[in-house]
Amino acid sequence: MVPLRGLYPDYRPVGGPAYYRGPEIGGLLLRALGEAGLDPDALDIDDLASLDEFHAVGRAATVALADLAGVTAGERVLDIGAGIGGPARFLAARRGAQVTALDATARFCRAAELLTRGAGLGDRVTIVCGDALALPFADGAFDVAWSQAVSQNIAQKDRFIAEAARVVRPGGRVALFEVVSGPGGPLELPVPWADHRSQSFLSTAEELRELLEVQPLEILVWNEGPAALETIAAAAHSLKSRPSAPRLGLDLLMPDFKARMAGLARNVAEQRIALVQTVARRCF
Repeated sequence: MVPLRGLYPDYRPVGGPAYYRGPEIGGLLLRALGEAGLDPDALDIDDLASLDEFHAVGRAATVALADLAGVTAGERVLDIGAGIGGPARFLAARRGAQVTALDATARFCRAAELLTRGAGLGDRVTIVCGDALALPFADGAFDVAWSQAVSQNIAQKDRFIAEAARVVRPGGRVALFEVVSGPGGPLELPVPWADHRSQSFLSTAEELRELLEVQPLEILVWNEGPAALETIAAAAHSLKSRPSAPRLGLDLLMPDFKARMAGLARNVAEQRIALVQTVARRCF
């Protein structure tokens, strides 16, 4: 097997981050892994949790959604908008699922391949660079269609939900953990997904539910606001108290990380945004 370092010519043991200057982040990740004392060819997904759970509330939100959706060993899961693949690797490593991780951002897909291979999960996680609005999969190809914190980036949410429903077999599930607009007023910026209002496409919780209900889907779980946070808090309590490796966090990948996370916290506190968990079963 070719060592991962050999696949990324921008890798250097020292030097400044390349993410801000170009599309590739492989070298940046390899440098950060080295500084954290980790072997990029022998990674543990728990060491990566604070870095690669690229969505609100981190690993606990993934665990909570996996529990609600009842993801079990051997199931075929499509992670739509998978980012750099953290939830996909969790579902494969901890739940035994066979996961396809799809994202539209090529550099995220390449980073996902790097980390997936380094974690020894290349036989259980397949990375696909593709469009959430035109999924390159046959009808009914998966047991579960999964997405976390993606819909706020998508204007055509009807197509997003329709495609997720299409690729799930009858009796399969669509599982979503999404950010929606709240009653507290317009979104304050910046936030992790947007610098300008033109980049944010929040729906209300009611609009999201209606989009699910017009599909051949039966809603099994609907947790909104405090109810969603309660399930996540319970999942967090169940996790082993093992910290992620030092120097590995979303600040590596997210410009102006502190300002964006402060904006996110402010919007939640002022009820300008809320969180929704939902699981819906395909009827036919």
